[in-house]
Amino acid sequence: MSQEWTTAALANWCTSLRDDQLPEDVIEIAEDCILDAIGCAVAGMSADGAQQVKHVALNQYRDGPASIWFSGESLHATGAAFANAASASILDIDDGHRRPLGHPGAAVIPTALAVGEETDASGAEILSAIIIGYEVCVRIGTAEQRKAYHSGNWTSFGAAATAALLRGLNAEQIMHALAITAYHGPRLTDLTLSKDMGSNVKESIPWSVVSGMSAVDLAREDFSGCRDALDIEERFIPKVIAANLGQDFEIRGTYFKQYSACRWIHCAVEALLQIMTEQNLTPSDIRSVHVETFLQAAALNNLADPPTSESVQYSVPYCLGLAATLGETALMPIKADSLHRPDAVAFAEKVTVVATDKMCAMFPDKAPSKVILESTQGRFERTVEIAWGEPTAPTGRVDLIRKFHALTQGAIGSERAELIVDAVYSLKKEGTQPLMSLIKPANNIKLAHKEERSYG
Repeated sequence: MSQEWTTAALANWCTSLRDDQLPEDVIEIAEDCILDAIGCAVAGMSADGAQQVKHVALNQYRDGPASIWFSGESLHATGAAFANAASASILDIDDGHRRPLGHPGAAVIPTALAVGEETDASGAEILSAIIIGYEVCVRIGTAEQRKAYHSGNWTSFGAAATAALLRGLNAEQIMHALAITAYHGPRLTDLTLSKDMGSNVKESIPWSVVSGMSAVDLAREDFSGCRDALDIEERFIPKVIAANLGQDFEIRGTYFKQYSACRWIHCAVEALLQIMTEQNLTPSDIRSVHVETFLQAAALNNLADPPTSESVQYSVPYCLGLAATLGETALMPIKADSLHRPDAVAFAEKVTVVATDKMCAMFPDKAPSKVILESTQGRFERTVEIAWGEPTAPTGRVDLIRKFHALTQGAIGSERAELIVDAVYSLKKEGTQPLMSLIKPANNIKLAHKEERSYG
């Protein structure tokens, strides 16, 4: 196959990478991403948007071996991944990546586990497919000519690459799967342009999974795509996609989130809480909060009284209101009963959000905020440039396990949660069966004896 096309370069790399070429730290990050996605899905699966996607998936993708997690129901792999991606992404607490400015894990992980069930893939094969899926979609997302901040624009390529590898497509077929995805996948405009920011559709991640996996099905049937799809410079910068391919792994740039809000809000929340803690301030002590940030964060809906849970995720003032009045656990995750709280609304009405040249200059390498707080005790300032979970300030595995338990508490039981942690971190050695046996059933499963393990 000719190396003329960027689709071909990616496809050849995907099929030539061997498991023994994967560094141990890269495999460990992939394991962390699996655990994080499952935890996000447990927390999100009861949300209205996730339930609506599940109902559509059950109607449209009836029979198959792939699990809708924690439901006891199985569908065609595309339908299961569609539903699980909705659960994993609906709360906006799923992993992200600074370079493409979005969320690869909520697409790649559900795809890998669904197709892995379909093909009876080994743990090593699933981990490898996940690493490759992140690589492909992060590179393509980074190469977008005009940033839309809609993850679905590029996560579809990650779903396609992941599914294609696990289904055993050859390089020629993967090339066409990527080319088909470029035409069939979401291609959305700037998220910050919407006046209705906060609907169920969010960043189109679940639908990107459907389009990417369907592109693989088409390519397997010898349906062709335009092979130069990634070389059309109106949409992509081809040299960015292929630059230094194989010299490092993009999954190393993954960040994790502790708050179920847009990543652009996290530094402001951390700055506010640091000031309140250090100065022993209560919400009633605070007269005003002025947030200096970058243009994209200032362009979020930033409503003082958001109408939906999804809308809360895009409001700097209301997230600060929840954090100030209820503590940071109110964002871990945001729940339906957090809407329209009078105390949080009153605090949010004290908040102003503006973009400054200094903060804009740091974006997108950082997503910083400066909080200037006027209170009965005086004026206080705090700038936070790097939020919890960034790869430049790595989050330990213990912290991610703690997050997983916080997200799953009350939903699946602590013993089952511990067994899932063990199964994820034993995936390469023990295979997928232990993990799938835990995340497939809805409830009332018989739990095996658990060995004590520690994670550093």
